[in-house]
Amino acid sequence: MAFTDIRSEIPRTFFHILGGLLLASIGYFIHPPANKILLGAIFAMALGSEMIRLLIPRVNELVKTVIGPFMRPHEDKGLTGAPAFTGGVFLAFLLFHPATALAAMVPLVFGDRAGLLVGKSVGRISFKGKTLEGCLACLTVSLLVYVLLARVWPDVFGYSWIVLFSAALIGTLAEALPRPFDDNLTIPLAVGLFLTFVTSF
Repeated sequence: MAFTDIRSEIPRTFFHILGGLLLASIGYFIHPPANKILLGAIFAMALGSEMIRLLIPRVNELVKTVIGPFMRPHEDKGLTGAPAFTGGVFLAFLLFHPATALAAMVPLVFGDRAGLLVGKSVGRISFKGKTLEGCLACLTVSLLVYVLLARVWPDVFGYSWIVLFSAALIGTLAEALPRPFDDNLTIPLAVGLFLTFVTSF
C-alpha cells in the first residue's frame, strides 16, 4: 500500500497518542478515587455523545464537519473508537494499581498505532484482518518504549527485560485478536492482568 492509504490515519494517530497520554496522566497523577471518577466521567461523556450523534442525524452531520479527518468510513453510522478507548483506560485504572495501569498503557497508546500504520502501509502477510508486519511493529515499538521508560522512570517501569518483553508480546497478541474483540479494551486489560500477576510474587 502507498503512503496515501494511511494519510487519513495521521491526524487520528496524533489524537490517539495525545489523548492516551492525557488520560494516562489523569489516571496516574490524580489520587484515587478522584482519578477513577474523572476517567469514568470521560468515558460516560464519550459514550453518551456517540449515542446522541447516532440518534440525531443533524448532530451527526455537525460532528462530521468537526472531526471528519479523524473518522473512518464505517464510523459514519457506527461508534467511533472513543468509547472503547476511554473505557479501556478507565477499566485499567479502576481494576489495577495505578503504576500497573500506567504500564499497561504503553502497547495501547504507542504499539497499537505503530501496528496500524505499518500494517496499512507495508503489510503483506495478512491474517484475520491483521498483518504480520503490523504485529511486529506493535511488538517492537511497545518494547522500545518500555525499555526507554525503564531507564528514565524505573520506579514505575523498572521490570526485568523478560517481563517487559512479555508485556509487549501480550499487548501485541491482544491487539491481534479478531472482532468482536476491541483492542482498545483487550490491550490494557490483558497487559494489566499480566503485570498484576507478575508483581504479586
